[in-house]
This record gives sequence, structure tokens and C-alpha cells, in this order.
Amino acid sequence: MWVNDRNDNNPIVVINKLKFTYPGIDGHPPPGSVPLIEDFSLTLNSGDRCLLVGSNGAGKTTILKILGGKHMVDPDMVRVLGRSAFHDTSLISSGDLAYLGGEVLDIDLSWRMHKVSDGQRRRVQICMGLLKEFKVLLLDEITVDLDVLARADLLTFLRKECEEHGATIIYATHIFDGLENWPSHIVYVAHGKLQLASTMEEVKNMSNLSLMRTVEQWLRKERDEERKRRKERKANGLPEFDRRIDGSRVIGGDPVRVVNNGWAAGRLNSTVAGEKNFMYSSNRVMRQ
Repeated sequence: MWVNDRNDNNPIVVINKLKFTYPGIDGHPPPGSVPLIEDFSLTLNSGDRCLLVGSNGAGKTTILKILGGKHMVDPDMVRVLGRSAFHDTSLISSGDLAYLGGEVLDIDLSWRMHKVSDGQRRRVQICMGLLKEFKVLLLDEITVDLDVLARADLLTFLRKECEEHGATIIYATHIFDGLENWPSHIVYVAHGKLQLASTMEEVKNMSNLSLMRTVEQWLRKERDEERKRRKERKANGLPEFDRRIDGSRVIGGDPVRVVNNGWAAGRLNSTVAGEKNFMYSSNRVMRQ
């Protein structure tokens, strides 16, 4: 497990050998499915600003949602402020733990939400999420619609919260403009596994490239390795994807990580099992 360089006997966020698999329609992981997140360990202390990076589908959002108490895991696997992120609901209700995903921002009180732009609406959503004083803040791609000034002001505010009030922030993003000197630590995840966890100072010492170029280098290497794997399968007469009778795909003998949405990959019609359960689901939409 990686631990940062602060001397703190009470870490704020502790992830210990996290393993997570999305359940199937019946609430249990499908037979033979592989974990989306596996053997992931991390420790963060008060004041840390952690940048979480990885390609699309690497597991960043799932990790943030688990930390935010949105998915149940073993209490010993994830602890926030010494408590179970899922089982202790007071973490969220008190405002100590806040999660902002996809949702100062120089807000005009005369704005009306049905008349403002997407970027202005995003500012209000972020502001509402930050009204309560937080100790741990989880951010998932929240600056996509913000302009340069709003984004810079937000990052400055967040850094100040960490430095002056000891808040701990984990920020997952693909936008690196203005982030060069913002994070204190960086975590790189690929295929649900921790690839690197280090201080930004150590990362800068390892590479003379900018933050964006450094992350780009990691992701290109990851993509090239995946392409090589698929090419080798093709050369050996194996299909890029094998498809099982239940509609799931298998790559190189490993089942693709399952997402519980009741739909087979690449189809517009639901799976048989998904359709059957959907008919009796509270989420069912009235049909014409």
C-alpha cells in the first residue's frame, strides 16, 4: 500500500485491497465474471489533493462512487474518516463526505435555471454541492462545461480548502489545463488496478514532460499494449471478442466486467433475463 509522506497516525482515506464486481440482474456477480476493481490499495491524509487519472473505462468513477458510499463493499476495504463509506450514512448527511459527479463561480442570483446555459447551470450545481463544509471531497469530471476563469477560480478555492482547512480531495479528470501545480499526489489506474501512486514531486522527477504529456504517455502505452494483445489473438485465429450465450463478451478468455443495466453489449434490445426482470421492476416505463 502506498502512503504519502506526511506523519499522520489518522489517515483520512484508506482503501485496503479493494475488490468490486458489479452485480447482475439477480443482485449477484454473474458466474465467471471478473472484478472491475481488484487489489486496489491507497492511503490519503489530511490536506492531500489527489489527481485520479486513467483511460475511459479504467474504473475511476466506480472507485469514487465506492468511496462516496454508493456501492456496498466490505467495511474493512474502504474507510473514510475512520468509518465505513457505505454503512455509516452520517458521513454524507453531515457533509463531511461530499461527492460531485458530472453535474465560484461568479453566480448571478437573477439566473433562472430554465434560461441559463449548460455551463452556468453546472456552476450552480457545483456551488450547491460545496455549501456545506466538507472534510473529504470526491470530484468526477466536474469542470467539463466551465470556462477558463470559472475553472481556475474553482481550483484555487479547492486548493485553499486543503491548505487552510485540511480537506482531502480526490479529483478524476481528463482535462489537465491549469492542473500542473494543483495536485499534491497522482494516482494512475488501468483495468481496475493501481498502476502508480506517487507525489507530484516524484512524478516530475521521473519525467521532464508536462503533466498532460506524462499522462498521455501512460495512456498511449496502455493502448498500444491492448492493441498488441488483440493483434496476437487475431494472428492465432482467435476472434477479438468471443460472445457467450448470455450476451456478454469475452476477451482472451477473460469475461468483460459486467455493468448492471439489463442490456447486452452492442444491442438496442434488452437481454431475455433483463427483459423478464425489467417487467417487474419499479423502474419500468409505461409502454404504449
